[in-house]
Amino acid sequence: MNSSQDRLARVINHKDYYLRGGDMNVLIGNHLYRIHSYFFYRESLVWRQMLGESGDGEHGTTDAPVILDDVKSEDFDRFLWVIYNPQYSLYNAPVEIWLSIINLAHRWNFCNVKDLAIRELEKLDIEPIEKIVAYHEYKINKTFLIPAYIAVCKREKPLSFTEGMSLGMETVLRIADARERARQQAAESGIRSPTFDDFEDAVMEDMVREVFGVSPRPMSPGRHSRNSSGVFNSFAGSANTNGFTAHKTNGETTPGSNGSGAATKKPLDPLHVFTGATDPLPANGSTTKTDKKPQATPKDEKPPSSEPNGTSSQQTPSGAADPKGGAGSKSNGGGE
Repeated sequence: MNSSQDRLARVINHKDYYLRGGDMNVLIGNHLYRIHSYFFYRESLVWRQMLGESGDGEHGTTDAPVILDDVKSEDFDRFLWVIYNPQYSLYNAPVEIWLSIINLAHRWNFCNVKDLAIRELEKLDIEPIEKIVAYHEYKINKTFLIPAYIAVCKREKPLSFTEGMSLGMETVLRIADARERARQQAAESGIRSPTFDDFEDAVMEDMVREVFGVSPRPMSPGRHSRNSSGVFNSFAGSANTNGFTAHKTNGETTPGSNGSGAATKKPLDPLHVFTGATDPLPANGSTTKTDKKPQATPKDEKPPSSEPNGTSSQQTPSGAADPKGGAGSKSNGGGE
């Protein structure tokens, strides 16, 4: 009897993941799993190539299951817990479990599972060196490592030999570069015996971003691999259902939910969205702010007089309303 037949002779069904209705048999060690191939076909190109692109029929029988020699049964249990979690959206687990899950998700290219693991890791307290090592290994966006980089650069004691070996030569050199820049900047500012506590986190963050080549922080942990634009999710101010911001200035309304100004009735240029953080562009029909002071009339010219075509005079405030309706006393909305 060869080794594979000997292993099959002492195989036991897994107590949690030998599931009724499963169509895929997986053997890890002497534990036999019977699970649903649908999730593996849907999420992972690696598994689609492993099992075949058709996705029909039973994949791996009890006598000839899919064998994973390079995976521990404990790690596979944790990975399946994400898929078959009976508590639905509740995924409370310590750091070591999420690192175990993200290891398989990264190897098998389960993007959604990896995003979930990153979101959960961001909620936990992780020692900076451990976090840097793990995020580098699994190629996670470095913007999430800014606080860890700062903590390592600002600490008084240097890196130990073990820490340096785990971080790698490139990361060690970048950390040393950031620390030396901080000391040089302190010396130039006149501090005789500088400590890293003398530097604000904002200053260190700019320095760390420059040294490590880190771009601005993304809006959420889950968008490092999918849908990273999110242009309609970060507007400042009060936003309507489609992301546009409506503000009132002296009684006039800037573009609202339909993207048009109340005063001009012209469509807002879709390429210039008013976010509330900057002034709207005055070009191509967009409504400009009306709270600026009117320009002074040259001495050699007379101030404009009231016109019968509905133009308001300078004596009528732009936000004043007559009880009978409109901005003036006449029925067409014109000022007297």
